[in-house]
Amino acid sequence: MSKSIVYILLAILLTGGIVGYKMWNKPHKETSSANADVILTPQALLAEYNANESAADAKYLEKIIEIKGKVVSINQVEKGGSFSLETGDPMSAVICEFEDAATIAPVKVGDELTVKGFCSGKLSDIVLSRCSIK
Repeated sequence: MSKSIVYILLAILLTGGIVGYKMWNKPHKETSSANADVILTPQALLAEYNANESAADAKYLEKIIEIKGKVVSINQVEKGGSFSLETGDPMSAVICEFEDAATIAPVKVGDELTVKGFCSGKLSDIVLSRCSIK
């Protein structure tokens, strides 16, 4: 191989490595300072997912959703935690996940809260990740 081909390949590898490193370490968007893409109730969000899950995914997946509801359960773990908002359906809830346990420490079951988070879709529950309390 000629030296020019080797230099071109090294430049491509170096550029790819730099771009990959920057993408890997790119900070994620915070919900606390961002505007919500959609404002809904837990009942309306669940109704849309129950009616047509793929259409709801197309509409809400990875979008910031602002939702106001009543806390029905709390799950705290070492570094983060989550709580569930009532939907009116005993088989489904909207789970709001937080990266910092201190954020949900003052939350009590029965509190009425407004939360913003990225919609991660639905399994049996709808999950909002990287949430913030408004």
